[in-house]
Amino acid sequence: MLTERGLLAISAAFIVSIRLTSAQSVPTSGLYEIVSGTYTVCCGFGGEMLASVPNEGQSFVRLTVDTQADLATMTFLGRDLQTVFSVVPCPTGNPIQFLFNYGFVYSNSIIFLVDPGPPPYGIYWHYSVSYSTNSLQITGTLGMADQGCVDVPTEFGHSNVVAQLVAGPSMSVTEFSKEGALLFIQGRAGWTNVVEASTDLVSWTPISTNLMPATTCPVCPYILFRDPASTNLARRFYRSLEFP
Repeated sequence: MLTERGLLAISAAFIVSIRLTSAQSVPTSGLYEIVSGTYTVCCGFGGEMLASVPNEGQSFVRLTVDTQADLATMTFLGRDLQTVFSVVPCPTGNPIQFLFNYGFVYSNSIIFLVDPGPPPYGIYWHYSVSYSTNSLQITGTLGMADQGCVDVPTEFGHSNVVAQLVAGPSMSVTEFSKEGALLFIQGRAGWTNVVEASTDLVSWTPISTNLMPATTCPVCPYILFRDPASTNLARRFYRSLEFP
């Protein structure tokens, strides 16, 4: 028979794992994985060059939406989820990052628009992002109005880039006994999973770090973790994080 403490632990686990399924009126903030698309570089001596995405430098898109202001930020990230994709201007200066702020959120699209900025490069961009449930379609161009070197590209763009929302790990408490809560965590194969615990939903402490085992199904692997510390606490909350 579950004690009050056991019920609290189970409730907490479900709180952090259930996703809302209500109709989407704004795009979902989160990490999106690029599944297809084209990246274009133009127009030095070599002319226009095309490359497919995803690749090492462009594998993910992070979208953050401010629902109060109807504004969005979009960032192209490398496979490590840390490196912001960027290009080097000419003459060589600070890299120009593909991090777009102040996107205007409309009923079915987001528009990122900046006119040529200040010297030395006069950077501009125009990106259009259409969205549906858990999916983005991205097309746009970033360029430099001020030409530094005639043989170096000054315009970069994406066309028909499709990115899918990366689902977070799911977690539930499958057992609560005198040995502690037994957590069932399901995530993405090959990614590192970190379980954090809290007693007040303010301060969080990592209690488990595991590599999700490789399987033929990338979202099927799971781990089991026993939390013996939960037996000595009146309340215990859990959350689960993942990264490559």
